[in-house]
Amino acid sequence: MNEILNTLAKISSQFHIENSRHPPVRLDAMETHDSVDSMTGAYAEQAVIIAREFNARLDYSENSLMELEGILSQLALDLPPGGPSTEELTEMCKMWGSYFGEVVRRRFGGNWSIDTYPGKQFATLTLTVAGNKLFPSMKIHRRLTEGEADNVWSFYKMVKAKLEPAQKSSLPN
Repeated sequence: MNEILNTLAKISSQFHIENSRHPPVRLDAMETHDSVDSMTGAYAEQAVIIAREFNARLDYSENSLMELEGILSQLALDLPPGGPSTEELTEMCKMWGSYFGEVVRRRFGGNWSIDTYPGKQFATLTLTVAGNKLFPSMKIHRRLTEGEADNVWSFYKMVKAKLEPAQKSSLPN
């Protein structure tokens, strides 16, 4: 598990993921991107590739978020005592959060940006959908550090319940 965490944090070099439960895989490092959309798309694609090492198939469907929850549950259980380094956790949250956000964006529309997190002094990936701001990487952070009470599948169902009526009311009659 530590190898996965260490590897995810090395954004400027080749990824090499290996631990006792998952076979090794090599992934290209993240590149410089010209937009937030291209960056989140690249992170989401990294999540799809890495999910295979957990025997999960992420296909950007709503139901794939149940698979994502399973991955996050396993990662949370495997975190080292005291948790991963801040850099490792940040990279994990960007990657899995970008995937989560892309599922929402593809289903409900929306725009990616980097905004200041409410009440805090740091910038984070933000998905704005129908005037609602979602902070997917922060949700992933809470899931990994706070436990099952921050289940991403349950959170998605709440998001869906709020966004579906807004989406229907914006359709022409």
